[in-house]
Amino acid sequence: LDSRDLDGDPYILCVGRLDDPRKNIGLLAEACSRLPDAMRKRTRLVLAGSSGPPPSFWSRADALGLRDRIDYVAKPSRERLVELYQRASVFALPSDEEGLGVVLLESMACGVPVVSTRSGGPDGVVTDGKDGFLVPLDDADAMADRLGRLLRESGLNRAMGREARLTIEARYAERVAGEAFLDVWDRLLAKAGRTSCAG
Repeated sequence: LDSRDLDGDPYILCVGRLDDPRKNIGLLAEACSRLPDAMRKRTRLVLAGSSGPPPSFWSRADALGLRDRIDYVAKPSRERLVELYQRASVFALPSDEEGLGVVLLESMACGVPVVSTRSGGPDGVVTDGKDGFLVPLDDADAMADRLGRLLRESGLNRAMGREARLTIEARYAERVAGEAFLDVWDRLLAKAGRTSCAG
Protein backbone atom coordinates (compact mmCIF):
# COMPACT_ATOMS: atom_id res chain seq x y z
CA LEU A 1 0.00 0.00 0.00
CA ASP A 2 1.40 3.38 -1.04
CA SER A 3 0.98 5.68 1.95
CA ARG A 4 3.49 8.33 0.83
CA ASP A 5 2.49 11.95 1.36
CA LEU A 6 3.39 13.39 -2.03
CA ASP A 7 1.86 16.78 -1.29
CA GLY A 8 2.52 17.47 2.38
CA ASP A 9 6.27 16.90 2.64
CA PRO A 10 7.74 16.00 -0.75
CA TYR A 11 11.39 15.07 -0.92
CA ILE A 12 13.88 13.65 -3.37
CA LEU A 13 16.07 10.96 -1.83
CA CYS A 14 19.61 10.01 -2.76
CA VAL A 15 21.55 7.33 -0.87
CA GLY A 16 25.20 6.37 -1.28
CA ARG A 17 28.84 7.17 -0.63
CA LEU A 18 28.30 10.81 -1.35
CA ASP A 19 31.98 11.78 -1.25
CA ASP A 20 32.76 9.46 -4.18
CA PRO A 21 33.20 11.66 -7.29
CA ARG A 22 31.62 8.92 -9.46
CA LYS A 23 28.32 9.47 -7.65
CA ASN A 24 28.24 12.98 -9.19
CA ILE A 25 26.09 14.38 -6.40
CA GLY A 26 26.67 17.84 -7.84
CA LEU A 27 24.49 16.92 -10.82
CA LEU A 28 21.57 16.42 -8.44
CA ALA A 29 22.05 19.88 -6.92
CA GLU A 30 22.12 21.40 -10.41
CA ALA A 31 18.95 19.51 -11.36
CA CYS A 32 17.14 20.63 -8.19
CA SER A 33 18.11 24.24 -8.90
CA ARG A 34 16.34 23.96 -12.27
CA LEU A 35 13.00 22.83 -10.87
CA PRO A 36 10.21 25.44 -11.15
CA ASP A 37 10.40 28.03 -8.33
CA ALA A 38 7.31 26.92 -6.42
CA MET A 39 8.32 23.25 -6.61
CA ARG A 40 11.89 23.99 -5.56
CA LYS A 41 10.71 25.94 -2.52
CA ARG A 42 8.49 23.17 -1.19
CA THR A 43 10.62 20.13 -2.06
CA ARG A 44 13.54 18.95 0.06
CA LEU A 45 16.57 17.02 -1.09
CA VAL A 46 17.43 14.31 1.45
CA LEU A 47 20.88 12.76 1.21
CA ALA A 48 21.86 9.72 3.25
CA GLY A 49 24.93 7.57 3.48
CA SER A 50 28.06 6.48 5.25
CA SER A 51 29.96 9.51 3.96
CA GLY A 52 28.63 12.98 3.28
CA PRO A 53 29.02 15.23 0.25
CA PRO A 54 32.36 17.06 -0.09
CA PRO A 55 32.72 20.74 0.84
CA SER A 56 32.54 21.69 -2.85
CA PHE A 57 28.99 20.32 -2.97
CA TRP A 58 27.87 22.50 -0.06
CA SER A 59 29.56 25.54 -1.60
CA ARG A 60 27.68 24.94 -4.84
CA ALA A 61 24.42 24.37 -2.95
CA ASP A 62 24.95 27.74 -1.25
CA ALA A 63 25.59 29.41 -4.60
CA LEU A 64 22.42 27.85 -6.03
CA GLY A 65 20.36 28.98 -3.03
CA LEU A 66 19.53 25.39 -2.08
CA ARG A 67 21.39 24.94 1.21
CA ASP A 68 18.33 25.32 3.45
CA ARG A 69 16.41 22.72 1.40
CA ILE A 70 19.03 19.96 1.76
CA ASP A 71 19.21 17.49 4.66
CA TYR A 72 22.03 15.03 5.18
CA VAL A 73 21.40 11.91 7.27
CA ALA A 74 24.76 10.44 8.34
CA LYS A 75 25.09 6.67 8.66
CA PRO A 76 21.37 5.96 9.07
CA SER A 77 20.34 2.75 10.82
CA ARG A 78 18.66 0.11 8.66
CA GLU A 79 15.27 1.05 10.14
CA ARG A 80 15.83 4.76 9.49
CA LEU A 81 16.96 4.07 5.93
CA VAL A 82 13.86 2.00 5.18
CA GLU A 83 11.73 4.82 6.59
CA LEU A 84 13.50 7.34 4.34
CA TYR A 85 12.85 5.13 1.31
CA GLN A 86 9.20 4.52 2.17
CA ARG A 87 8.39 8.22 2.52
CA ALA A 88 10.36 9.54 -0.45
CA SER A 89 8.51 11.16 -3.34
CA VAL A 90 11.18 10.04 -5.79
CA PHE A 91 14.63 8.47 -5.67
CA ALA A 92 17.47 10.04 -7.69
CA LEU A 93 20.73 8.44 -8.77
CA PRO A 94 23.00 10.93 -10.60
CA SER A 95 26.07 8.66 -10.92
CA ASP A 96 28.60 8.76 -13.76
CA GLU A 97 29.07 5.01 -13.40
CA GLU A 98 27.21 2.44 -11.36
CA GLY A 99 27.25 -1.32 -10.89
CA LEU A 100 23.99 -3.07 -10.10
CA GLY A 101 22.80 -0.08 -8.10
CA VAL A 102 21.50 -1.78 -4.96
CA VAL A 103 20.06 1.55 -3.75
CA LEU A 104 17.82 1.55 -6.84
CA LEU A 105 16.55 -1.93 -5.98
CA GLU A 106 15.90 -0.90 -2.38
CA SER A 107 14.00 2.19 -3.44
CA MET A 108 11.94 0.35 -6.04
CA ALA A 109 11.15 -2.39 -3.51
CA CYS A 110 9.57 0.35 -1.37
CA GLY A 111 7.36 1.38 -4.31
CA VAL A 112 9.25 4.59 -5.06
CA PRO A 113 9.90 5.57 -8.70
CA VAL A 114 13.46 6.42 -9.65
CA VAL A 115 15.25 8.88 -11.88
CA SER A 116 18.71 7.62 -12.77
CA THR A 117 21.45 8.44 -15.20
CA ARG A 118 22.28 5.82 -17.83
CA SER A 119 25.36 4.86 -15.86
CA GLY A 120 25.66 1.12 -16.45
CA GLY A 121 23.78 -1.04 -13.96
CA PRO A 122 20.61 1.09 -13.81
CA ASP A 123 20.11 0.63 -17.57
CA GLY A 124 19.36 -3.03 -16.93
CA VAL A 125 17.12 -2.41 -13.92
CA VAL A 126 14.91 0.55 -14.82
CA THR A 127 12.50 0.40 -17.75
CA ASP A 128 12.42 4.02 -18.87
CA GLY A 129 8.94 5.50 -18.61
CA LYS A 130 7.48 2.44 -16.84
CA ASP A 131 8.99 2.05 -13.35
CA GLY A 132 11.20 5.12 -13.47
CA PHE A 133 13.15 7.34 -15.82
CA LEU A 134 16.64 7.04 -17.31
CA VAL A 135 18.42 10.22 -18.36
CA PRO A 136 21.74 10.89 -20.15
CA LEU A 137 24.91 11.28 -18.10
CA ASP A 138 25.57 14.74 -16.68
CA ASP A 139 22.33 16.21 -18.08
CA ALA A 140 20.89 18.41 -15.33
CA ASP A 141 18.03 19.64 -17.53
CA ALA A 142 16.83 16.12 -18.31
CA MET A 143 17.09 15.07 -14.68
CA ALA A 144 15.21 18.18 -13.55
CA ASP A 145 12.50 17.52 -16.12
CA ARG A 146 11.88 13.92 -14.98
CA LEU A 147 12.09 14.78 -11.29
CA GLY A 148 9.64 17.62 -11.90
CA ARG A 149 7.19 15.32 -13.67
CA LEU A 150 7.18 12.85 -10.79
CA LEU A 151 6.83 15.62 -8.21
CA ARG A 152 4.02 17.32 -10.15
CA GLU A 153 2.01 14.31 -11.38
CA SER A 154 1.02 12.25 -8.36
CA GLY A 155 -0.95 9.78 -10.49
CA LEU A 156 2.10 9.07 -12.64
CA ASN A 157 4.28 8.89 -9.54
CA ARG A 158 2.08 6.30 -7.83
CA ALA A 159 1.66 4.25 -11.02
CA MET A 160 5.42 4.13 -11.58
CA GLY A 161 5.95 3.30 -7.91
CA ARG A 162 3.62 0.30 -8.25
CA GLU A 163 5.47 -0.81 -11.39
CA ALA A 164 8.80 -0.40 -9.59
CA ARG A 165 7.63 -2.72 -6.82
CA LEU A 166 6.38 -5.26 -9.39
CA THR A 167 9.75 -5.14 -11.17
CA ILE A 168 11.52 -6.09 -7.95
CA GLU A 169 9.03 -8.84 -7.15
CA ALA A 170 9.33 -10.31 -10.64
CA ARG A 171 13.09 -10.06 -11.11
CA TYR A 172 14.87 -9.63 -7.79
CA ALA A 173 12.83 -11.28 -5.06
CA GLU A 174 14.77 -13.96 -3.20
CA ARG A 175 12.69 -16.80 -4.65
CA VAL A 176 13.07 -15.49 -8.21
CA ALA A 177 16.80 -14.90 -7.78
CA GLY A 178 17.16 -18.40 -6.31
CA GLU A 179 15.33 -19.98 -9.24
CA ALA A 180 17.46 -18.07 -11.73
CA PHE A 181 20.62 -19.18 -9.92
CA LEU A 182 19.50 -22.83 -9.90
CA ASP A 183 18.61 -22.65 -13.59
CA VAL A 184 22.11 -21.38 -14.46
CA TRP A 185 23.65 -23.97 -12.14
CA ASP A 186 21.68 -26.80 -13.80
CA ARG A 187 22.76 -25.64 -17.27
CA LEU A 188 26.40 -25.45 -16.19
CA LEU A 189 26.22 -28.94 -14.70
CA ALA A 190 24.60 -30.31 -17.84
CA LYS A 191 27.29 -28.67 -19.98
CA ALA A 192 30.04 -30.03 -17.71
CA GLY A 193 28.48 -33.49 -17.95
CA ARG A 194 28.46 -33.38 -21.76
CA THR A 195 32.09 -32.23 -21.79
CA SER A 196 33.28 -34.98 -19.47
CA CYS A 197 31.35 -37.63 -21.44
CA ALA A 198 32.87 -36.37 -24.67
CA GLY A 199 36.36 -36.62 -23.15
